[in-house]
Amino acid sequence: MIYRRRALQRRLDELRDVLDGEAVDKLAERLNRAGKDRVAAMWELVVLHGLSKCGLLQHEVVLASLRRPDILLEQGTLRLTADVTAVSDEGIDKDNPYHELSQMIEAAKNKLKLPIGGLDLRVRSKHESTKRGTRTVLLVPPRRKLQEFVRQTIVPQLREQMTAGKFPLRIAIDDDDVGLDITIDPTKSPYISGGFAAYDVPKIKDRNPLYSALKAKAEQLRGADGITGVIVGDGDCVALSGRSANWDEVSTRQIVAEFFRQFSSVDFALLLSVRESRHGWAPYPKPVRQNDASLFVREGCNARSELNTLFQAMIEHFPKPAMMPVNGALRAREDDYDVGHHGGYSMSGSSVVRLGLREFTEIFAGLRTLQDNGAKYVEAARKMPREPNHLQAVVLRNLMAGRLPESIEVIKTDEEDNDDWVEIRFGGIDPAIAPLR
Repeated sequence: MIYRRRALQRRLDELRDVLDGEAVDKLAERLNRAGKDRVAAMWELVVLHGLSKCGLLQHEVVLASLRRPDILLEQGTLRLTADVTAVSDEGIDKDNPYHELSQMIEAAKNKLKLPIGGLDLRVRSKHESTKRGTRTVLLVPPRRKLQEFVRQTIVPQLREQMTAGKFPLRIAIDDDDVGLDITIDPTKSPYISGGFAAYDVPKIKDRNPLYSALKAKAEQLRGADGITGVIVGDGDCVALSGRSANWDEVSTRQIVAEFFRQFSSVDFALLLSVRESRHGWAPYPKPVRQNDASLFVREGCNARSELNTLFQAMIEHFPKPAMMPVNGALRAREDDYDVGHHGGYSMSGSSVVRLGLREFTEIFAGLRTLQDNGAKYVEAARKMPREPNHLQAVVLRNLMAGRLPESIEVIKTDEEDNDDWVEIRFGGIDPAIAPLR
């Protein structure tokens, strides 16, 4: 996810001193369950934890409407009721299934005994105009018909060209419903490329995922006392990505303004995301990720200054982002854990080596070897050509010279990392495994 598991665990532990243990247990349960709700639970956790450091926090206090908003916070004279949610472009992605089509074509290639990768998929698009505005739609078959389309349309053409010995394989489809240009070049394996129009950029103020997320929470706040608002976390949504609007796009500010116009009971909207930048003169500088918050307050609300100060203080207690929302949302759908320092190592001369503690333990348990180069999916990686592992060569060279480890030390990291290090120091020649001198 966006934040490291160790950082999330500490916040769960600290919240148990503030909130009911059952409520924290439910958060942990959601965080342990793969799926898109994991991202929403993550944002709820860091927001609740951050606010718990800023005032008197209560969770899911029942309103007169019997609704249970996530947050009731009292800080001096400020009384705030808010709900937390996450927003993604998943619904739009389902209507434009480019990635699913790419995966199905790749699977069909494998069945035809073609090498992994070498696929270039280009998708055309069209613009649909409505009374509310215009939206971009990719010219791909509906999701429910993708499998049939690949089986009945794509595969027969691939087989025909393969039988005729035509390489690269090329398929072009251009009609009112489907517009594709497919090239399969085995010499470019194992890489996949492609292109399509930006279909997820909001172009209608009240017909986009961000507006829908705000609208869904407005009802939850109806009847609440004091200042009310919605806190939205980025679950991979273009509207929260910070990109500038082009002439035919609507900005985040326009979307929130439209929401305030239609729902006068909500006083503020706080949008949370992550920004990434690169600094330095190195060819590939390490990315710097920072938490980002955009606060929008309804005109006429006199708590703007207090809200700004409160949320600035809340953000100070957020973990350091480990991933951008697009990657965090993808990882949240996976059952297993993120890799640690797998494949990473360092050496000091020929006698001191360092590798990740998790990889070291997995090697010790027989789940992998150094030759697997830290691959997440070991069995799949072993079917691919593998580069020699220099760390393995150093360890083997020490062993063959009669040198065994004289010390093994665990180098601990902090909660912003998801792995520790093991440092192995080789000693002098041991006559137990070397000629006597």
